[in-house]
Amino acid sequence: MALRSDWSGKACPMARGIHVLGDPWVLLVLRELFAGATRFDELRDRTGAADNVLTKRLADMVEAGLIVREPYREGPRPRYDYRLTEAGADALPVLHAYGLWAEKHDPPAEASGRLRVICRSCGQQSTQGESCSSCGAALTTDNAAWVRPGSTSATPRPLSGPVRS
Repeated sequence: MALRSDWSGKACPMARGIHVLGDPWVLLVLRELFAGATRFDELRDRTGAADNVLTKRLADMVEAGLIVREPYREGPRPRYDYRLTEAGADALPVLHAYGLWAEKHDPPAEASGRLRVICRSCGQQSTQGESCSSCGAALTTDNAAWVRPGSTSATPRPLSGPVRS
């Protein structure tokens, strides 16, 4: 999934992480998978990606082990659900870090455009991505919820987690 170079074999863990997660479309697809979208049309509509771009990123994400593809309709044009793996779910703190960084350093013009990361253990908004800034609980797909920018509801929505075997 390299942007310009293949960094998959580099000794530097940041380079290897960028190799897998450094594409903006990958991050946006992950965002929507955490928010509960699983089908191609949902992912396309929610991210704004062109069909060919999304098809390529989904294939790359399957190959990288971030997601699995599960058929929900067989036939001449099969259809698939895309679900997070444990590796994909482990990227949640990366997305939180991006979102929280942007809220601090590039805030939206309107307050309703703010992302809120909510810890489901204590119910408080966290200002950190990996663990709750109030109670210290890990912010995982089992324990975090989002109030997304522009949401018409102030109720935090639990996140979708990985496929469990």
